[in-house]
Amino acid sequence: MVLQARMDLSVGLNQHLVMTPMLQQAIAMLPMTRMELQQKVQQELMENPTLEENLDEIKEIADGEMPELRDDLPSTETDERGEVEIDWENIVHDTYGLDNFAPPAGNDDLPSIQETMSVPESLPDHLEFQLKLSFVSEIVQRVAQEIIWNIDDSGYLRSDPAEFITFNGYSPSHLAEALALVQSFDPPGVGARDLKECLLLQLNLLDFQAEEHQPLLRLAKMLVEEQIENLFERNYQRLARAFKVDLGQIQLAIVLIRSLSSQPGEKFTQELVEIAEPDVTVTKRGDDYEVILNDDGLPPLRISQTYRAMAANRDNVSPETKKFIEGKVQAALWFIKSIERRRTTILKVSQSIVKFQRGFLDRGISGLRPLVLRDVADDIEMHESTVSRVTTGKYMETPQGVFHFKYFFHSALGSKDRGGASSVAVRETIRQMVEKENKQKPLTDIQLMERLKEAEIKIARRTVTKYRKELQIPSASHRRQIH
Repeated sequence: MVLQARMDLSVGLNQHLVMTPMLQQAIAMLPMTRMELQQKVQQELMENPTLEENLDEIKEIADGEMPELRDDLPSTETDERGEVEIDWENIVHDTYGLDNFAPPAGNDDLPSIQETMSVPESLPDHLEFQLKLSFVSEIVQRVAQEIIWNIDDSGYLRSDPAEFITFNGYSPSHLAEALALVQSFDPPGVGARDLKECLLLQLNLLDFQAEEHQPLLRLAKMLVEEQIENLFERNYQRLARAFKVDLGQIQLAIVLIRSLSSQPGEKFTQELVEIAEPDVTVTKRGDDYEVILNDDGLPPLRISQTYRAMAANRDNVSPETKKFIEGKVQAALWFIKSIERRRTTILKVSQSIVKFQRGFLDRGISGLRPLVLRDVADDIEMHESTVSRVTTGKYMETPQGVFHFKYFFHSALGSKDRGGASSVAVRETIRQMVEKENKQKPLTDIQLMERLKEAEIKIARRTVTKYRKELQIPSASHRRQIH
């Protein structure tokens, strides 16, 4: 038998996404804080000699509209060799000209203290770093990434995991694997959906080598699993009888539980709050709200006048020098356009948030409506991951105060179609009810639940208890005042 091999050539069309350097740079800029972007601009100014501050240009944003890309950005073309060619004529014959050319003055000022400060690592950055080191499938990585984006500053996963299946098409098995992966990351307890799960995750990570300590660990787990509601009541005698152990064992188990963290992400946020500056300002103009970007500290940029002069005398420039200048000019153009894209995207996301949260701007927390990233993504026709990046590390100044972008995103309660009350609004309602209650006859969690029901907010009693504890409000028995 003779085997014959045949080689065929075929032509086909297919589509695939190519991450160009400009696109990668634009994406990397989205989650940057204003301070990080300022540092990035200063770094580019030092590393790229063709980039300079445009001291003659005054950048304005009128009526909340983004300015178009500047006219002095030269176009780029590719020659027959595939190399980038810079349109030097556009650089030379711009609105500045060369008649009044003068080399830019040097700046010998030392950087400010703020510019030399290190930026603390955020919780999402800390989790994403661990995710990159994990050996899991690509789809599990994507699900884990979305879970990380929905973890709040305290370290809790506030979104309903079912939403990842409903709105993104992930399978339950992928979701379970991704959630378990994130919950295995540092800090212990991160990614939990409630206090019970947070404490159990931390207890499961404890490794007591001594055999005599194992019963204490098992007792602590059972207390959290079965009696989490009663641990704060300090009725240790009743707990000892319920678990048929000595009072001393109950006390030791509770000491162990209290050594755990109820807010795993707290250490990543406590240093950032003090240096927060609003990225956008929302002001009321008549019956509408106007969104204005805050560009303080971000200078307008342009191609250096020095290299415009070199372009005008290109016959005296060597090929090596010309190639170097072309590469640096291309990098400068990409950088300027990436900043403009970042500004455009932040403005679009901000305007969408303002549209959805009009009730909050008018009335405060009681008007805060349920909102998820997908709502804004669909509204501005962008990917959900883009919206998540924009909301990272950004702050909005409103008539109600300064808030983190992620503050406006909350799940709904009492409705499967997201038409119910926001979880934040419900917490605020509970706080107000407790403030106005009769101090001699404080409201129990069941009574709070009934009053919320009268306000057309359907919520379980255990959820009321959870929110009350998150607000650090003692139980009714501990709030009672006796005169």
